[in-house]
Amino acid sequence: MLLSHIVLIVILAGVCIPSLALADTSPIFPTNKLTIAEGAGFLAFLNPNGGTELLGQSRVIAGASPWIHCSVSVNNVQYSLDSDQVHRIGDKTTVERYDTERCGVRVKNLQKALEANWTLYGTDQTGQEKTGILEVTVTSIKFIDELNVTVSGSASTATVNCPDKDGSRYCRIIDADQVVSESCTKTVDLTQQISHFWCHTMFWGAMTERITKINLIVQEDDRDVKATVVETEDHIVLSCKYRSTVSLCRALSETDNRQYLLLDGHLSGRYSAYNTKISTGLCSLEIKKPLAPADVGVWRIYQQLNPTDYTGCVFDVKSKRLAKARQLIRTRGPAAKSNRLELTATDIEIFHDPRSSSATVTELTCAVPYEMDYCYLSGPTAGDYAPQRFDRLKSLGLCRFVVTNITSGVWACGINDLDGAEDHLTYYNVSVYQQPGRTVTEQLTASSGDREQRLLCRTILDLPIDICRFVDPSGEVHGVSNQIKPSTDARYRYYGKGLREGECGLEIVELQDKDFGRWKCAFKVRGREYEISMDIVEEAMSVGAIIGISIAATIGLGIIGIFAYRKLNRRYTGPTYTVSSSMANVSTASHQS
Repeated sequence: MLLSHIVLIVILAGVCIPSLALADTSPIFPTNKLTIAEGAGFLAFLNPNGGTELLGQSRVIAGASPWIHCSVSVNNVQYSLDSDQVHRIGDKTTVERYDTERCGVRVKNLQKALEANWTLYGTDQTGQEKTGILEVTVTSIKFIDELNVTVSGSASTATVNCPDKDGSRYCRIIDADQVVSESCTKTVDLTQQISHFWCHTMFWGAMTERITKINLIVQEDDRDVKATVVETEDHIVLSCKYRSTVSLCRALSETDNRQYLLLDGHLSGRYSAYNTKISTGLCSLEIKKPLAPADVGVWRIYQQLNPTDYTGCVFDVKSKRLAKARQLIRTRGPAAKSNRLELTATDIEIFHDPRSSSATVTELTCAVPYEMDYCYLSGPTAGDYAPQRFDRLKSLGLCRFVVTNITSGVWACGINDLDGAEDHLTYYNVSVYQQPGRTVTEQLTASSGDREQRLLCRTILDLPIDICRFVDPSGEVHGVSNQIKPSTDARYRYYGKGLREGECGLEIVELQDKDFGRWKCAFKVRGREYEISMDIVEEAMSVGAIIGISIAATIGLGIIGIFAYRKLNRRYTGPTYTVSSSMANVSTASHQS
């Protein structure tokens, strides 16, 4: 009896095992992999033919369901789908059959614990078994109405991502101009400080879109460049660390304008590219002690991104002897206010030809030996100018401005450091000229016969001169050049440093009367001719000389009068009168010649 039971078990086992092995793998509608938000629902059913036809009609008994049995297995627990019974899994999730025609499930309120492979088993009317595996991933969706995304100001583009894009069924992104992108991600150009986007997302189990407003904020990232100073008994090491790799670094000394290229392992005298690692974005300069006088001062380690764009770090190297004095550079408070009146302005000469229709662009750069927090430029009229590429230049201690059609007057560049104390001001005295030259000798006072008298005008900005001529008071033109050697008897010669250096000058060997009057300095620059007037005036007698001459003349006239009077007195004594006492009314006179 026991033996017969054993034989029966073996026979049954042999029947069951082949039947499982003969089961076909079937595709599942709508997909074999499903990502769904926690708390949502989904539906799925076996779709053996992979199309709209559920089973081959030849295999379906008329008037009956194509499936005899249907069930689903999840987490090693199997649930029958042959009836309308609703199965509860846990406290929230329910499972029920899809319908009477298909072998499938309807799942509601899915929870994270049921993230697994769901297996559908179906047996059709022919006894053939179908198996489908559905890989279910459950995500915890955080529904956000508004989302702020911050990107570094050094980046030129950014990517907008819809929240939980990996778990969504469908996304579209709409920007402020109502441009629609049928995607969960979008790459945008960073052209403004804040940009707005609206992400419309749909998840499995939801019938409406979830809208999230995304605010893309461009923010300066101070950590893109970081400066450190390490000092030992033998060396001082200046390091500038970049967020990304660099191609080449330079170290510049503002004291004497020395410049070093920093490459891995370079050594030059007392300086070395200590620990420089281009591949990791680290640039370092090691200076051997004791420091030389030229080592003390401002150093800048920078990377040149293009001819006009830099980024890097600034260092103020101090010796022990000068440390206290150099701290005065960053003095703030009342003392700085009192010293501000003594500051001198840097002279800047600008040429703006009124005959030209193009604008004049002027670049102003102010520098400090520390990293900036902000900077601005104020001119004679109201309003401040914003700096150019401040996000990259501030760590270098540089502030650059570009001004179109700048006006004459005093301009001030205001800078503040990370401590937020009083602003440090740099002044510029701007002079805008309507012609590219000015007189050096506005008026020459001399006398006829004076030798080697000189007239000079020069261009601003040291612009080279193409042609130099002088027009005398009579209208005669005298062309002069440092390239032409005058003859020995020439009265007019070139004077100055040279036309290439922007100086147009005339030397008169000996002044004559016809040289007095108005002269014109005529020169040609950049294809256009310009004239500047100047005068040669005859030297007048001084008041002292006139008084001296008057006194001398008076004295001379006095001497001459006395002399004449005495001489006349000797030659004529005048008439003599005699009066008699006896004849009172009769007078007798005699004339002695």
